[in-house]
Amino acid sequence: MNEFINMIRDRRSIRNFSDRPIDKRILEEIVDCARLSPSARNIQHWVFLVVTEKENLSKLSGIVNWGPFIKDATACIVVCGRKDVKRHVEDCCLASENIMLAAKSLGVGSCYVAALKKDIEQARNLLNVSENYEIVCFIPLGYFEKNPEPHDKKRMEEVIRWERF
Repeated sequence: MNEFINMIRDRRSIRNFSDRPIDKRILEEIVDCARLSPSARNIQHWVFLVVTEKENLSKLSGIVNWGPFIKDATACIVVCGRKDVKRHVEDCCLASENIMLAAKSLGVGSCYVAALKKDIEQARNLLNVSENYEIVCFIPLGYFEKNPEPHDKKRMEEVIRWERF
């Protein structure tokens, strides 16, 4: 089987990270892969805010409803899209997938954490995010000891349709 497809099959959401720091060049490589994501009409309206200071990671973990483990991450990429772009959420989700796959390919764990409305305003204030941008998600990153076992997934026959629903 193709190495890339095997990597997709092996990728898991990681919520337990080691203390090992991620080199800045690796973080830049991960963000570069996000930058290369497709976007509606190729507007490329996103900004990727990389948070690495432990104090800010800890504060984010207290703000983000589904992200208490952010405090244990080495970095967190906050994916922001320009509010005036019609498909900013969809575009930022495409970029987020590239972030997680790039991280996996570099041996770094990640987890997608959607931003809830209440998370957005508090995180915006903490990180000084422009009012013109919406925080779409948080992606904590870090090295990890062991890939978690896969969750049960639906069988192919349950999710595929041909020609008509």
